[in-house]
Amino acid sequence: MLLISGKERNVYDEDNGGSTNTIDFTKMIGVEHDLPREVVRAPPFLTGSVVQRYEALDTGLYRFSNATNPVFIFVSSDDRSSMCARFFCTRFVHFFRWKGESIQFYVASANFLDHKPADFETHREEWLEQNRRCVSAAVDYFASDPKLGFVATPVALVYTDCKGKDTQKEIMKLLPHDRVFLIRWVYFAEDWDATEAVDRCVMVSLRRQTLRGSRCNGSIVCSDMTSFLNAMLPVLHQIYSKEPCDGAPGDTLHSFPPVFFTRHGQSEYNLEDRLGGNPDLTEAGRQDAEDIAYFFEHEVRTNERLFANRSESWGENTEFEVWCSQLRRTQSTAQPTANVLCGGRVKTFKSLNEIHAGICEDMTNEEVKLLYPFIQSFRHMDKVGFRYPGGESYGDLVCRLTPLVIDLNNCAKCVVIVAHQAVLRTMLSFFGGRPVDEAVHAPCPQRTVWVCTTNRLGEPQLAEISLSRRRKDEASSPAQWEGW
Repeated sequence: MLLISGKERNVYDEDNGGSTNTIDFTKMIGVEHDLPREVVRAPPFLTGSVVQRYEALDTGLYRFSNATNPVFIFVSSDDRSSMCARFFCTRFVHFFRWKGESIQFYVASANFLDHKPADFETHREEWLEQNRRCVSAAVDYFASDPKLGFVATPVALVYTDCKGKDTQKEIMKLLPHDRVFLIRWVYFAEDWDATEAVDRCVMVSLRRQTLRGSRCNGSIVCSDMTSFLNAMLPVLHQIYSKEPCDGAPGDTLHSFPPVFFTRHGQSEYNLEDRLGGNPDLTEAGRQDAEDIAYFFEHEVRTNERLFANRSESWGENTEFEVWCSQLRRTQSTAQPTANVLCGGRVKTFKSLNEIHAGICEDMTNEEVKLLYPFIQSFRHMDKVGFRYPGGESYGDLVCRLTPLVIDLNNCAKCVVIVAHQAVLRTMLSFFGGRPVDEAVHAPCPQRTVWVCTTNRLGEPQLAEISLSRRRKDEASSPAQWEGW
């Protein structure tokens, strides 16, 4: 097989004489699709008032005057921990947006890609200018009537040098004094001074892989942030221990293997145009499963470029895991790959099950139109928020997948996810794909492998590899169902 890379697609072909390990997964080419768009209605605002400029903060029209206080999270670090601090900022902002919350990220530096912001002691004028810019932009954002999520609180995360009381006082002077904000300070270091008081602050010791902080009763945002940070401590410690301090922002991390995703092979319901259910694979679907396993055997299992820091303690099969749903079509697809990578062991997760169509489960598309003619109309109005009667919405799917996504985001093993189209749309949105409200329109075709790596800034890098056509495509029946 041979990987053919182009500007629009990565195609894995079967005609290269059995060569192995031909792909450098750190240099993949992403794929953008032209999406058919449906009308997606935005969630209603918390209030109907709109303020154009933050100078109106002192008026009764300010949107948050009768809601929660906006949140500022200021993150800083010592020099040795700067890469980890910047990495955390990117990952938390990405996670919070994926959940549908409202957050903006600012870096107090002339270059947004810097992992070291302007220094207060040595470049005080630049420090003041950059922090004034960040605070002004954040207050403008608070006043712009942003669309809010479940926590109903806008958040500004600022990566700056604020590790001392003097710098914190200077930042407080930059904030508007006629408006109440909730402030949280986060400081990353190799270690901390146990005698130092903790006030509205979270202190992280990367060497100890621990954190300590004061209780925050003002907003659920701080609790979410602290929980996410606590879950990320093993990853941050790995970066702190294994990754070089200097390097290009876009360089791929070498101490973590990528995450792979693929959709189940062709199922009986794909041919019958039916929703959900628990069908098995067709003959073509079983061929899909074998071809996917062939790809992982020849391009992943022993690929040294994939595991740049693989040590002798790594056996060929000890650091791979294959995850799938509890449904037969994913288990039948995952098993051949598990036989190749991890001795046949497959981990099944209920949270990876396909989105539940409620009263429409096991129906064909035509049966849904006949029995429930308004369902498709309602769904097209808001594809993310629409919930099948007795079933689930994409919003429900995000909530269901959140714990698993956090575990996968912090996993040091090489994991292969075999899942369903709606689940893949939602998960790929977190791992470098489009936002969920756009991802629901994106195709997740069968016989495709997605690979996600992460760069030094914490940004996910998602690429798509299409396997060559089925050898018996000409003789097989075309699938009718085009997705959820």
